[in-house]
Amino acid sequence: HGSFVLAKRFDLAAGPQAEFDVIEVPDQALTHSCANYINDGSTVFSRDGSLVLKVGSHCVGGGCLNSGRVMSKESFKYGLFTFSARVPKCNHVWPALWLLPANTDGEGSYGRWPCSGEIDVLETMHDDSFGTFNLVAGYGSSGGCAPMATTMCNKCLPGYCTSTTFVPNAHPDRYFVQATSCDAAHPSWEEHVFVMNWQADELTVWVDPSFDYDAQGRIVAVTPRAPPAGSSGMPSWKTYRRQSTPTWLAVEHYMKMCFPDKAQADAPFDDGLKIVLNLAVGGYGGAPCYWGQDACQTKCG
Repeated sequence: HGSFVLAKRFDLAAGPQAEFDVIEVPDQALTHSCANYINDGSTVFSRDGSLVLKVGSHCVGGGCLNSGRVMSKESFKYGLFTFSARVPKCNHVWPALWLLPANTDGEGSYGRWPCSGEIDVLETMHDDSFGTFNLVAGYGSSGGCAPMATTMCNKCLPGYCTSTTFVPNAHPDRYFVQATSCDAAHPSWEEHVFVMNWQADELTVWVDPSFDYDAQGRIVAVTPRAPPAGSSGMPSWKTYRRQSTPTWLAVEHYMKMCFPDKAQADAPFDDGLKIVLNLAVGGYGGAPCYWGQDACQTKCG
């Protein structure tokens, strides 16, 4: 709806540090993947004006792999976002393009993660031909989710309920990107354009859509690409609308009770979030390797 003008373009010609903070943190207590995110120039750098994340060397002593993770210095709220990316595949990698408040702990206006929200534009694992798009929210509680727990204005510390569109074994969050072959020496998808339209009460993600422009060069329409061969009918886009997304609606009581003067109807997705890109290895359900295992060196990466 409406039109969009270019408000921000990331300039990576001089290196990633002008636009992004390079994050140093072990994934041990986050997703338990083999990734040890470092900042020594070997796993995050610019090449030909593009941001590069890579899995580097084995950690000293084994049990993890040095990898790259960045978070944008600037926060964003609402708008049309486009990301052109060549995404690595196979070797049990788990690349992600997502948005999070403020810092690695997800601390925002409504509390720590998950109270202040998370938008997962793209996650993909190993040889999957698809990406997943999810919204993550939550509310403070006496521990766990209703009806077993009571909603509390504790900003998700220590007790909370996670309310996410991700449904194990149901897969409503998938969109087709490209059939994957793990035969190449360094397998990856071709370069694709991932697009997110974030508006109050509605978020949509597409891969490789087409754009219509008006006479002033503003984007006025986004059209999904036709399903390519091999997609088996899986769509190339996905939309979440607040009124028809129960997990989004589930946090409404917490927001109204605890933040009556701040929270809008679409909270927590009514506040600025930062762009995060990272390259995890293993750690997902069914992966052959997790943090601290020798398999991080022998089976993954």
